[in-house]
Amino acid sequence: MKVSHLCVNYGAPLFHELFLALSEYDVEQNVFYPRNKNHITINTNSIYNVYSPLVLDQLTRISFRRKRGIMRKNYDPIFLKEKPDIIHAHTLFSDGSLAYHYYKEKNIPYIITIRSTDIEYFLKYKPWLKKYGKLILNNAGKVIFISPSLRNQFNQIYGTGYDSKSQIVPNGINPLYLSSGEIQKMEIHKPLEMIYVGSFLRRKNVPALIKLVERYPGRLTIIGQGGDEESRVLRMIRNSNKVNYLGRIEDLSRLIEIYRQSDIFIMTSKGETFGLVYIEAMSQGLPIVYSKNTGIDGFFEQGSIGFGVTPGSIYEMKNCLDRIGSDYHKISQKCISESKAFNWTNIAQTYIEIYSGLS
Repeated sequence: MKVSHLCVNYGAPLFHELFLALSEYDVEQNVFYPRNKNHITINTNSIYNVYSPLVLDQLTRISFRRKRGIMRKNYDPIFLKEKPDIIHAHTLFSDGSLAYHYYKEKNIPYIITIRSTDIEYFLKYKPWLKKYGKLILNNAGKVIFISPSLRNQFNQIYGTGYDSKSQIVPNGINPLYLSSGEIQKMEIHKPLEMIYVGSFLRRKNVPALIKLVERYPGRLTIIGQGGDEESRVLRMIRNSNKVNYLGRIEDLSRLIEIYRQSDIFIMTSKGETFGLVYIEAMSQGLPIVYSKNTGIDGFFEQGSIGFGVTPGSIYEMKNCLDRIGSDYHKISQKCISESKAFNWTNIAQTYIEIYSGLS
């Protein structure tokens, strides 16, 4: 079976991890990754082919029609060379428009994965594309959502008419998190050790975490950098003696070590796509405080692995920290067991079954 991945977001490591897992099956893969000068390339060691033309720019960001035409022009010779049995479009609009074209022209079945960029960017700032999106969805063999909360947001726009051919298939975490040895979580620290890992984008609400730790008997470790609130966050960190700032950490082994020295992971973003860091933290036995109605909300029963809060609500965060602390060991063990479902081997098997059902 030949699968062509249309993936404008391929620079994110999770796609490489997925395609590596899929390569363990009898499937030949190629990736079309049109990029701009700010996008990165990834060395795949020839396990699958990546076609990565530098053809996107500011004008293609402004004009979707222009972007669609350029992508089609550059993918056409690849399509003729590879002759895929099925196309997997990893976004509704940028990738899905191309998949829809080859379905109309060559009758190649395709599936669509809906991501937050489709809802938070395209449908929010280019609402006239909603009708075109419906054409793409109507002809897709399967519509994939990476989380229940994302499907709920989608249904508020398009209704529930696509439920019969939709399926939730989450992202997975790097295998190192699930193979890094037995986890021996000790009793919760006093004072409590909280941790945040991520950027300093405004929607991440990092200042609220620093305000929280100033009012709560605990400490906060922050790992990350970048984003439009970086200067504000760094200024708040300098003015606090309860925040330990470690910058950006690329070494996963080191990051796992720091997770294991912490008690609770906390991130209350607005408009979170999925939030792999939640699952990564859970895999190391950390209960989580996350945002309601976004990201991973809906995967777990409230209270089983942590609690959802209104993004940025200090009052709700304080309440949740107390509730986790009162049953810490049970919640911690539940986090470890639940995180095991987010492995790429199982996720790849799910996609193989979907592909086989359509090809």
